Amino acid sequence: MNKWIVICVTAFLSAGALVGCREKTESPIVARVGKSKLTLDDLHESIPPEYSDRISRSQMLEYVKQWVDTELLYQEAMRRKLHKEPIIRERLEKMKKDLLGAEMISRSSFHTSDYQISDERLRAYYEKHKESFRRESDVVRYIEIVVGDLKTAWKVRNMMTPDNFLDLAVRFSEGPVQDPRTVPFVAIQDLPPEIAGVVGNLRIKGTTAPIKLADGYHILRLLDKQSAGTYHLLSEVRNDILNTLATEAQKDGLEQLLSDLRLKTDYELNLDIIPINAADSSSGPDSITPEKQVEN
Repeated sequence: MNKWIVICVTAFLSAGALVGCREKTESPIVARVGKSKLTLDDLHESIPPEYSDRISRSQMLEYVKQWVDTELLYQEAMRRKLHKEPIIRERLEKMKKDLLGAEMISRSSFHTSDYQISDERLRAYYEKHKESFRRESDVVRYIEIVVGDLKTAWKVRNMMTPDNFLDLAVRFSEGPVQDPRTVPFVAIQDLPPEIAGVVGNLRIKGTTAPIKLADGYHILRLLDKQSAGTYHLLSEVRNDILNTLATEAQKDGLEQLLSDLRLKTDYELNLDIIPINAADSSSGPDSITPEKQVEN
């Protein structure tokens, strides 16, 4: 996890590294290479807020060292005038186009939360693609109480009635108390063998005897079970459908943007001059459509 954080934060900090080139006399200088300076303010401002409480001093030091190394290499490249070499100029130009193009897409995109997708549309998508929502394995939903010793486990189990499981969970469970309304289905094959062997034969609303696992004794109440081949409920796949519809809308929005740009931009396509090569033979003759198009 720490390695992942370092990678992510380094990427964010690198994106803001140019900030270090500004003069900030009011902030102490952490590092300097030639005329380029990285101040303490620059360093803190470059960290995304969501990472500010998760970055250690050693990770900060690692970034500063990387900043120095990058500046040393960059300044030496400039001294050697590498940026004036034709192939480097082409690569820099391509990187600039890719960056600005990606920024255009980012600024033109909208997020799932921006959409107001009706329940009717969700239901329609669900019904149209229902076969893709078949379960691949037997699944169960359950809540549990976890205690540290067998004596307490049997004490809790013997106190149970059909209606007091949650009350007992609040009083005795050493694990988090689950909300039965939001507990997801879990594939039986993914459960510990000690649990899988019991819940598969348990009736719905049934309660197990204490089951010993490494972290203590578990008492389970089965909320629901579904067999492989049955369909996921719409409520289970709602977020997946929302994300799919949002992605489709983003693609449509991008295509509309490009369509508008094509109408007002002078551009030209001469696809017929691109030769067919050996790799095209496996695709069939219909896969290649020579085209010449000029837009004014």
